[in-house]
Amino acid sequence: MRWRKKIHKGKQETGVVEGAFSGWKVILNVDQTKEAGFRRLLQSGGAKVFSGHSASLFKEATHLFADFSKLKPDDSRVNVAEAAAQGVNCLKPEYIADYLIQDPPPPMESYCLPEAESYLQNNSDLGIGSSQKRKALGEMSRVKRSRIH
Repeated sequence: MRWRKKIHKGKQETGVVEGAFSGWKVILNVDQTKEAGFRRLLQSGGAKVFSGHSASLFKEATHLFADFSKLKPDDSRVNVAEAAAQGVNCLKPEYIADYLIQDPPPPMESYCLPEAESYLQNNSDLGIGSSQKRKALGEMSRVKRSRIH
């Protein structure tokens, strides 16, 4: 409901419709039975969802959602550490629903994949990160500010 109101208000004020996931460029590495549902949800919220999860996509992606526990042994698995090193937010899929439901959205750090935690801490401690990461975080803070004012 909160997102429907926000979208309606944005359309009235600026004529621009932005979904909950506008600006997100997503790589999915989840169980195939769940992938289509995540893809539809993200796309309906304005995200671009890549059709694969090759390392060449890391430079473009802002978010990677992976759940290796549900993958079959022969399913391919994304290199989370490499993605995180290139500034991709590597998160558990639970973040997607919680981001929609919780107000304000929860901190991404709480959903960080274990393989990416050291990169998150390094970026936080040193105050550095890729421009994509800063852009994604900036978009999220704009969303937060617009609800407060």
